[in-house]
Amino acid sequence: MVDSRSPTMADDRPFSELLTARLATSYRLATLILRGQADAEDAVHDAVIRAWQRRHGLRDALQFGAWFDTIVLNVCRDRLRRGRRVRFTPLGEFTVAPSLTGPESMAVTRDQLERAFAEMPFDQRAVVVLRWWADLPVAEIARRLGIPEGTVKSRLHAAMAGLRGAIESAERREDDHER
Repeated sequence: MVDSRSPTMADDRPFSELLTARLATSYRLATLILRGQADAEDAVHDAVIRAWQRRHGLRDALQFGAWFDTIVLNVCRDRLRRGRRVRFTPLGEFTVAPSLTGPESMAVTRDQLERAFAEMPFDQRAVVVLRWWADLPVAEIARRLGIPEGTVKSRLHAAMAGLRGAIESAERREDDHER
């Protein structure tokens, strides 16, 4: 049901304005998921086409961000399923390990995290990005991905355990190297 106070696609804010305002965020989301700038650009382009084709299905322009993020995530999932190779893309804030110090330790940790994230299944990667990059609560992630909240929590738990394992592996290698 559409709230009569909510803008729809027929109101003052046309689809192209909503889309333009969301492109940078969507590109960053796709880059984190697909791990490559060129793949992310292609994915967002495909998502724009899908969104344009389905624009009349958006009943509430206030929900555009969540609606378009869902399309971007689905396009990313499709690309990964088709077996596209992932490329190295720095994760920025995801790669900082407070327990390690020094540039060598940080480089080892960063590399381990990048590998762990690249090998992570799409479903885990999506919840990690939506939770820690987009800063969405579990309930919103569940709504956007169309899964139960418990599933979001278990995917987050598994993903974070994998990333923790990568950090611990880097620490063990650093300790072995120092001996």
